[in-house]
Amino acid sequence: MLELDKFNLIDVEEENLEILLKWRNSDHIRASMYSDHIISTAEHQRWFKKVKNDESTIAKLFVYEEKPIGFVNFTKIDRKNNTCYWGFYIGEKHRPPHSGTVMGLLALEFIFEKYGIRKVCAEVLDFNTTSINYHKKLGFQEEGRLVKHILKNNCYIDIIAMALFSEHWLDHKEKLQQEVQQKYE
Repeated sequence: MLELDKFNLIDVEEENLEILLKWRNSDHIRASMYSDHIISTAEHQRWFKKVKNDESTIAKLFVYEEKPIGFVNFTKIDRKNNTCYWGFYIGEKHRPPHSGTVMGLLALEFIFEKYGIRKVCAEVLDFNTTSINYHKKLGFQEEGRLVKHILKNNCYIDIIAMALFSEHWLDHKEKLQQEVQQKYE
């Protein structure tokens, strides 16, 4: 049985920067990002300093048994409209099965139930069907398409705009929790 209490989200601290940079610069993660260049240590330090001083951003490390395995961030947090964007990745190849689903559960529970956001938005590269399906599994709905929006590999690609509202979250949360537990029984 999967013990959900062995997973947690913790604040990103300076001692986590090395592992985050390693993950972020890995080929499989860079391929799915807007910006896919190799990030320097200095650029990474500047990002961290900005995040620490930016009230519209929350950065969390996803851990299993206190070992970092992934990253989640919420950006463009708008307290007037109670909206934000999110991004994430699993960095460790060796992790428990269904860690991605658990990460989504914890992250969305945090932002909806503890932080009080009413709408989480996502932008997904149109060729990233794994991420599109993951978002749908979590309850996100497609809201639109930004046509030929990002240049990747010398080709303009579309961005799929997706969103999940807090009022739909609780139904999806319960289904996801049951699904994860059933896979471990």
